[in-house]
Amino acid sequence: MRIQIIKAETEEQKEQFLQVLRSANDRMAQKGIIQWLPCHLTAEAVFEEGFEPYLLLCDGIPAATALLVTEDPVFWPEKQKGSAVYIHRLSVAQGFAGTGLPQKMLEFAAGYARKLGIFCLRLDCRADREKLRAVYEAFGFRFVDTVEVDVPQVHLCNARYEYCL
Repeated sequence: MRIQIIKAETEEQKEQFLQVLRSANDRMAQKGIIQWLPCHLTAEAVFEEGFEPYLLLCDGIPAATALLVTEDPVFWPEKQKGSAVYIHRLSVAQGFAGTGLPQKMLEFAAGYARKLGIFCLRLDCRADREKLRAVYEAFGFRFVDTVEVDVPQVHLCNARYEYCL
């Protein structure tokens, strides 16, 4: 299995990024888990200013995603810009679940942060996503707390995690 992580810059790569997100969302929906609403899966909602989209290719096939950014005023408003790299939209396409790709993306995010001279990763996820939380904790993320946040069309109760490099 050949792994390559690229920045999704072209329209084709951005569409592949969105396809992975939708595939992951569909997989969760089949399990009765609502991850993202359709309004959260549009190019306008995903490719916001300042967010860097990365696409993991497995043998050339789009398989996982992550958005990286150096500030998160929605979920981490008390933290200073540049104090961490924040990871959003970490997802794995249907057919690639259980292959360790989230860990590959987290390792990539850690390397990305180090290149910027940042030594902390932060992320959040729905507090009721126990399996996802276990993935983060197994990687070494430390649970910080839970926060309640309103985003377009939904109220979230999310667990916040931090990983020091």
